[in-house]
Amino acid sequence: MSPPPQSPPPTLRLAVCDASPECLVVVAGELDLASAPGLGDTLRRLDPGCEVITLDLRALTFMDVAGLHAVVEARSLARATGRRLQTLPPRGEGARVLELTGTRDLVSCVARARTPRG
Repeated sequence: MSPPPQSPPPTLRLAVCDASPECLVVVAGELDLASAPGLGDTLRRLDPGCEVITLDLRALTFMDVAGLHAVVEARSLARATGRRLQTLPPRGEGARVLELTGTRDLVSCVARARTPRG
């Protein structure tokens, strides 16, 4: 008897709309221990002229503590580089993680996205 086929590992998808001085980073899929470093790498590669970063977490399907840490680190990275980070909050499990950990206000949530100026 052969083992059941395994589904491919969940992935994190990141999309960037860099329209300095504003940048939009859309985070979709699972933000967890395996994928969280990719978020930091993406944020570090943004155009230096980007003054406001909107981190859109609405398409997350899962976020664990490592993912939460990546979001909090994004805030620290933004501050260290003289930028402002605003977050479109996750739904479902991601929102629950923010509520349970008391970090919803820490990640500076905004109600809706603004389209970066073009």
